[in-house]
Amino acid sequence: MEPKFTASLSRSQEREGWCIIFRHPVRIGKDGRVGFRTRRGLGTKDKVEAERLVEQMNSLLQDETYWTPAAKSRAEREFDSRIISIFYDSMEPKRHDHLKSREAVISMPGPDQGYVRVMLVGTTGAGKTTLLRQFIGSHPERDRFPSTSAAKTTTCDIEIVLAEGPYRAVVSFLPQDHVRDYIDECVSAAILAYVENAEREEAVRRFLIHREQRFRLSYLLGIPLTNEEDTDDDEEDYEERISPEGEVSEEEREELSARINGYLGRIEVLARVSTDRVRTELNEEEFTGEDRDAFKELVEEFVEGKLYENEDFHDLVDEILYDVEKRFDFLEAGSYQYDRGWPITWTFEATDRKAFIEQVNRFSSNHASLFGRLLTPIVQGLRVRGPFKPEWWDGDVPRMVFIDGEGLGHTPDSAVSVPTEVTRRYSMVEAILLVDSAKQPLQAAAAAALRSVASSGHEAKLLIVYTHFDGVTGDNFPSVTAKKDHVLSSLDNCLLSIGKVLGDGMEKSLRRHLSHKNFFLSNIQSPGDDLRRATREELKKILQMIESITPIEEAKAIPVYDITPLSIYIQKATQHFHNPWDARLGLAYHEGIFKEHWTRVKALSRRFMRWEDHYFELQPVADLLTCLREHVRNFLGKPEGWDTSYVSEDEKQKAISKVAQEVNPRLQEYVSKRLLIEPITRWSDAYAHRGYGSTFTRSRDIKSIYSKAAPIPGESPTSEGNVFLRDIIALVREAIEKAGGRVRQ
Repeated sequence: MEPKFTASLSRSQEREGWCIIFRHPVRIGKDGRVGFRTRRGLGTKDKVEAERLVEQMNSLLQDETYWTPAAKSRAEREFDSRIISIFYDSMEPKRHDHLKSREAVISMPGPDQGYVRVMLVGTTGAGKTTLLRQFIGSHPERDRFPSTSAAKTTTCDIEIVLAEGPYRAVVSFLPQDHVRDYIDECVSAAILAYVENAEREEAVRRFLIHREQRFRLSYLLGIPLTNEEDTDDDEEDYEERISPEGEVSEEEREELSARINGYLGRIEVLARVSTDRVRTELNEEEFTGEDRDAFKELVEEFVEGKLYENEDFHDLVDEILYDVEKRFDFLEAGSYQYDRGWPITWTFEATDRKAFIEQVNRFSSNHASLFGRLLTPIVQGLRVRGPFKPEWWDGDVPRMVFIDGEGLGHTPDSAVSVPTEVTRRYSMVEAILLVDSAKQPLQAAAAAALRSVASSGHEAKLLIVYTHFDGVTGDNFPSVTAKKDHVLSSLDNCLLSIGKVLGDGMEKSLRRHLSHKNFFLSNIQSPGDDLRRATREELKKILQMIESITPIEEAKAIPVYDITPLSIYIQKATQHFHNPWDARLGLAYHEGIFKEHWTRVKALSRRFMRWEDHYFELQPVADLLTCLREHVRNFLGKPEGWDTSYVSEDEKQKAISKVAQEVNPRLQEYVSKRLLIEPITRWSDAYAHRGYGSTFTRSRDIKSIYSKAAPIPGESPTSEGNVFLRDIIALVREAIEKAGGRVRQ
């Protein structure tokens, strides 16, 4: 009998070293079955040595007693360390601490070093990164750092430390498995476009731009050249039409185009094979009416399954991944740190600002003339340190750290949650700048961000910056004051709605804190010297206010809580989590929530398999966290009493916010454990469903995960529900006592 799992050697025409290919006997593959296809470099150019390593892997694959982490120490005595690494390191998805990797190279100073850490939050396109450019004195034509555009641009964490001394940078990268998954999905999407009879342009678009728009092969590999003249004379795009240093030459552009067309040709071949199989093995005539969507689902899963069995598909993905890896070699400056042959970080130091930014832009730019040499799509985070300073600032280099990240998505859903990677940073900073467009202020996503800051107890850190103030026009605005009043009326409405959710005390506290923390900016895309005087003065006020931030004094008030009513708030929170998600999964009706397309639900389950807790705006972890945090904050706003003599309302709110600040990280860790870490294998099972009816089965499995992770207390007493209730009550009690409050026994 042939062994079920075997390894073989492989080497593409351009590779010098040998690779090993095998199906892992423990890991789940994309088809939902055991046998994850693995291809890894062996670190040798010697064929004899490579064959010896393959023999060792086959010995390991044929002995099931080695297929557990506990057997690793025994295997280390029998096999080469390279085989051990390839087999055991990939046995479970690895969680990467990218923040720790950057911190090891460039530390992020805080109040103890006299620094203020500032976080920028806002919707995509609001001008968050453009504002950051002003704060660091980045010229829109000479520097173009960080990159901006009207579309989604910032897709990684950007941290900038303003400090005297040389310019330093550290970049952390997405794991290799994640990059391969993105490439796999891009190739599959392009093939499916052909199967669906889409135009070639649509297939090319799906291949070069991942559906999440975070990963773009066009940045890494270039774009196919066409004979069509396609120009855009929009004035706002002027900056992007100015060619930067090191642009790709015409000769190289032609080579890149030929290579991409070669990939596209192979995609067409795979698509034809897939189309023939669909016509042969699936009977489309059996599906009519409402079942048409079911047929489309069946076709996609059928095509994916056949592709997974097709070595030509895997060879194509492998070759594209190798092509991506070669982009690391284009940079001669700086140095990489590797883990299992894949770069983990890149570090660089320079004294010349221009040379420094030119190198760093390879990891953050989106300029079309650099397509084919950019590494932007595979960057997870970028931290730089240097004597950055605004052109309009007269003092010394401000002792500040600016933190920027991916913008919040535009959505009409008023119940939208703020991603966990955003809310996790609230406790790490001293100031939070909510950047929003004055033309459409405080829409759903921006309002959700404001509410999340408030519910987590960090409202005192908040400043609101309204960009595009020059776009507020109309015959009913006779003065600048009238325009400001128009914008601030949206804030009033937002605060009223927050008061209904978090209580009157929270609304009053926000009004008090924000009364002098609203700033209005116009045309901030202009160089510092060309800014309007009013905007320049507003920017100075923002920095001056940030500079004046001091550690918050300890609250004098001591809140006293009766913990008993908390169970009712937890019950409401879990109900508010489950009801919308039941509707998204197509298992119930909820007003204003529509059933999510099956492909998005399936993609969500796959993201959880690789330790990511969301897909687009599908954010179950953030949703549950939001529901619990807001209802707990409502409970905290109503203490039974105060164990102090008379104190002001301001002191009372300060004490309550202190407790909320202690609750938020505890809830975040607990919810992540319940929804992501503990049920990781169940998410894999949910993803694995295939065939007719799999959509309903997957939705039911995900519902089961949610019900086990966050059971609704009181519906029907269960041991799981009791444990969940006790855990939440215990962490809230711990937070109250840590913040100086008391809980009545």
